[in-house]
Amino acid sequence: MGTKASRAVTRRDLLKMSAAGVAVAGVASMGLPVVAQERKRIALAHPDRAADYFQGFMNAALAEAEKRGYDVLQSFSGMDPQKQLAEVNTWLAQGFDALIVLALDANAMAPVVAKVHEQNALFISYANRIEGEDGFIKWADRDAGALLGAYTAKHIKEKLGGGGAEVGFLTATNIQVVTDRIESTREAILAELPDTKFFEATALNAPDALKATQSLLQAHPAMKIVICCTDDGALGARSAYQNSGLGPDNVLIAGFDGAKQNLELVKARDPYLQVSMALDIGDIGRRVIDIPYQLWNGGPESETHVLQEYKLVSHETAEADIDTILSVYS
Repeated sequence: MGTKASRAVTRRDLLKMSAAGVAVAGVASMGLPVVAQERKRIALAHPDRAADYFQGFMNAALAEAEKRGYDVLQSFSGMDPQKQLAEVNTWLAQGFDALIVLALDANAMAPVVAKVHEQNALFISYANRIEGEDGFIKWADRDAGALLGAYTAKHIKEKLGGGGAEVGFLTATNIQVVTDRIESTREAILAELPDTKFFEATALNAPDALKATQSLLQAHPAMKIVICCTDDGALGARSAYQNSGLGPDNVLIAGFDGAKQNLELVKARDPYLQVSMALDIGDIGRRVIDIPYQLWNGGPESETHVLQEYKLVSHETAEADIDTILSVYS
């Protein structure tokens, strides 16, 4: 009776066997030589390297990847949707096991999802939900906006005499996380102060926010409140107020993310920047690596479809609590 020729077992063979419930030990018992499993490659398409929180986020992600034995491909595309797509396509040509993507153009992701799945890799959404995703990490943006809106309404009532206040929004289009943050904040303010006046400008980062806030203040010099869709934008709004010659009395600038400089300014009771809707940046960095791990190892949906909560950090927040959030930047 003839015997079949031995063959090497590749990583893909092992994955298939694992899915069928065959242990690696069983492979050895079959008399097949086992090729050492290569390190998994996770492509992390987070393009905003200029964001103040980015290094803390990346430190946590890289530490978790090292613990799991994974390699991480980092993004250098910048905030250009076309460059992001080009970078992802380059990674697809090189091959990876999972793609985590903060999509700058969510509508352009459908072909990417299909290509990722053709390669038997995972597609994981970051911040936005993308149809066909295998898992996601998203923020509880509308809950955060409701909290910030209520805080802002309280500020208007206590510091600005109630109704009729002018509120500036620094926002952006076509980014789900931004829309959810700003619209829920607006809704919460209007629920308590329906005669509030809102004025919008487009800005995500500090340089654009500086220019946008300068324009808002020129048109509305009595404006005391600017709600920014990012903490980086809040830094630009702060600079605009400082450069305007207008006093800081009762000014409220707020942003979202939990960036280091913003948290330090809030902790120092900065007269302009009073609120950061803070995410646990360290936990998010760990999660973007843990979600693929959980998917590969049959983890529960609660660990693969993650909704991250915010903490409202203000001048009233205890310094020790702010230090805990800041610890990821150490």
